[in-house]
Amino acid sequence: MPIFSQPRVQADLISSRKRGILFKGIILPTCALILCAFIVNYGYVRAGMLKPDFAIIHEAYDFNFQLLPLMSAVLAILFCLPAIFKQTRYMWAVAWFLFISLDLLALRYYVSHVEPEKLVLKEVEILTPKLSQPIRILHVSDIQAGAVTAYETEIFSKIKSLDPDIIINTGDYLQVVPPANFKTEFPKLLKLIKSVNPRYGTYGVFGDTDLDLYRLSLEDLAPLKLLSSRAEVIQTEGGAISLYGLSLYKSKNGEWAQRGIKDWLNQTPAKAFRIVMGHAPDYALILKDALVDLCLAGHTHGGQIRIPLIGPLVIDSTVPNEWSSGMHRIGIPLLNVSAGAGSNRFRGLPRMRFNCPTEMTLITLIPDKRLH
Repeated sequence: MPIFSQPRVQADLISSRKRGILFKGIILPTCALILCAFIVNYGYVRAGMLKPDFAIIHEAYDFNFQLLPLMSAVLAILFCLPAIFKQTRYMWAVAWFLFISLDLLALRYYVSHVEPEKLVLKEVEILTPKLSQPIRILHVSDIQAGAVTAYETEIFSKIKSLDPDIIINTGDYLQVVPPANFKTEFPKLLKLIKSVNPRYGTYGVFGDTDLDLYRLSLEDLAPLKLLSSRAEVIQTEGGAISLYGLSLYKSKNGEWAQRGIKDWLNQTPAKAFRIVMGHAPDYALILKDALVDLCLAGHTHGGQIRIPLIGPLVIDSTVPNEWSSGMHRIGIPLLNVSAGAGSNRFRGLPRMRFNCPTEMTLITLIPDKRLH
């Protein structure tokens, strides 16, 4: 019969206590926290968060970035109590739950303050036989400012430094968050628009958040030219560029957009570089065989939250997820969907971006001399 020495018994007892503390102090509460997060977030998804429902998205933001860090901090405080009474082994649990709480708060800061102001410039070159000189088009979309701040000023400072030939904005200029309002913020935004003066003009279309703009005259909007179901021909030194702007509704409904685009194509010389612009990219689904050179859109925000290896959770569009940002060949035309220079602020929704920074796209049309 084996006989254990007293030190061996004490060592086994200490080891057993450590395992108990590890299980009760760290593993069990952590699993409970994860399970709670999973159940609540699954409930948000079942309630329609990804349809998308921005009110539920706001609730999910508050839960994950306010309540969960608070719950973890409370657990850290609770495990401080036995530590106060000289049970220092519980300090590991205190440190662990403080780490989780601070980690979530750091993620909240990154998602709400860092990536929404990152402003990446994408550069794309398109070869075309329709122009004899390069033309630089800056595609901007979804500034969607809750209020005009230093960040919006930075956007236009960057635009000014790029000195594009044409600026095209595919909608959603403001989405004011009280106490800001349209009357206080649009004059500030218009002043920024006026501060950049491309030689061939600034053009745009109406977005979802631009209801107040419908009440303004062309003179009130100048130098911004909004094209809604109408076209404009830009005569450049290198050739003609024909722009066709879709109304908000038609940009979301290809069948309705098709007739206007067909009439425009019939009236536009084939030698002109043809651009269709609409707020949402859905209209591009019916243009795969159309004799259009370039389609421009925004609206999707690239998803704003893009999960690595999965992609965007929500794009609020019928186009494939891979079309939700960037330049794609969709048939005869190219389609560029901007992930947006701003973030959705629906009913005060906090700015949110993850793995999907704000962006603008500089598109350079380069003469294809091989075909001249």
